[in-house]
Amino acid sequence: MVNLEHLQVIETICAEGSFQKASEKLHKVRSAVSYSVKQVEAYYDIEIFNRKTYRPELTAEGKILIVQIRRLLKQAGEFETFVNEMKGVNETELRLGVNSTFPLDKITGLLTSLKQEFPNTTIHLEIEVASGERMLLDKKVDIAIYGAPSRSKAIDYKQIDSISIPLLISKQLPLKSTENVTESDLAAYPQVIVKSSDGQSPDTDIIDQTLKWYVTDLHTKKNLITAGLGWGRLPLHFVEKEIQNKELICLDTLGDINLPVCIAKLKNTVLGPVALKIWNHFL
Repeated sequence: MVNLEHLQVIETICAEGSFQKASEKLHKVRSAVSYSVKQVEAYYDIEIFNRKTYRPELTAEGKILIVQIRRLLKQAGEFETFVNEMKGVNETELRLGVNSTFPLDKITGLLTSLKQEFPNTTIHLEIEVASGERMLLDKKVDIAIYGAPSRSKAIDYKQIDSISIPLLISKQLPLKSTENVTESDLAAYPQVIVKSSDGQSPDTDIIDQTLKWYVTDLHTKKNLITAGLGWGRLPLHFVEKEIQNKELICLDTLGDINLPVCIAKLKNTVLGPVALKIWNHFL
């Protein structure tokens, strides 16, 4: 039987869509990725990828084989988890990524339970902004909770919540009227945007022609918007009091956003007992 690592390379090529992206994902040189594919093809005397196309496409045999590869990798991961559980081996460290829009009070009970059940495991709680998927793909976290409007083939998702993110202005913003506010009306004032953890702009519905003010956290963004210094979107649970007190006003100018929130992990990744408890916490 060929090395499971070679099979993992093939699965990653299929998930990422190219040899180059697979090499970046696996932190291998491209020649090593090609070598793994050739090893499997030579061992079984089959052609997995069609070399005549610009992007790697599975041959007829490759399409059948990838199903079995994924099944085998999943079983291998489950076997490793079983052995670790049998030996009572827990992770010494676990990295949990949580998007800044997700209310932490929804997982404080879980964290308390982890502290009691796994007292020797160090938990790294990574609060991120619009980079949950990238952190997971780059293996900077073991498991992640974030808004997932799109889905990567390399990730397993389980929806656990949804978050309403209304567009807000303050009553102090000097608009002539808060009725029928247009994009042009908003463009006269700064749009307040939280910087992404991975350096990419995180906000949706950015108006190109408006001035942007960038901040590093939601609290600062809320304070600036409430003070009438700009406008932007904020999670509803984060501003319910201000909306109720009419300090902040919801607008429908750019439409509603209701973001599905998922717990996510890399496919075919072994979850140890601590990570498994987090994953199974959300039914």
